[in-house]
Amino acid sequence: MISYKKNTILCVFAIVISIANTDVFSNNREVATDLTTLLRSARSITVNKATINDPSVFNIRYFVSKTKSNFEKSAGKEFDESNILLGQLMDSIVFVIKNAKEGKYEGKWATGNYANMFLPARFARLTGLKFKELTGGKAIIRLTTSNQLLVNTENKPDQWENEVIEQKFRNPSWPKNKIHDNYTNDGFRLMLPEYYNEGCLSCHGGENGKAIHTDPVEGHLGEFGGAISVIIK
Repeated sequence: MISYKKNTILCVFAIVISIANTDVFSNNREVATDLTTLLRSARSITVNKATINDPSVFNIRYFVSKTKSNFEKSAGKEFDESNILLGQLMDSIVFVIKNAKEGKYEGKWATGNYANMFLPARFARLTGLKFKELTGGKAIIRLTTSNQLLVNTENKPDQWENEVIEQKFRNPSWPKNKIHDNYTNDGFRLMLPEYYNEGCLSCHGGENGKAIHTDPVEGHLGEFGGAISVIIK
């Protein structure tokens, strides 16, 4: 009888732990997804010839307002000011845009076909670095892609990212826009695939695409172009 009670208690405890783990996983997935949505909401505004060539023309108030509007439209919910990580990412976005407007990145990209241009990918990388700083490394968001499509070696995929990209995202059977997430030794990880759109192809299509990739690559509309990777520790 005692053994039966003990087993019952253990089973109930296991169920409670399982439910708790499921809730934590779902919460991490929601937060990570919101982070990717916010970064994309801001990055889409930087796909603009005027600010790419001259970031001093940025209007900070408009940028923040438009970013939140884009986020709410894409996420289907209001921007949660109380969400610490979401707030830290917004702070990172504003930090980078203000620095760009004030000319603090002048000379940072001094060589190549896109010297000194404030490209959307550069905005995203700088934002990710600031976000990592603000979170003390407890949360990370970054761009990455297949080694065959890599432009900036600092965005090189790690082993987990590379396996997801090559085995899942670049597999023709993988549903477009479907995320992949999992727990690893590094924490909760989520990756969102991205595909070349018209804005991307001004750099990654045609001869421009062949010029900037490690191996000559001409991107085409709708093809896999890269991914946003999130870690929550």
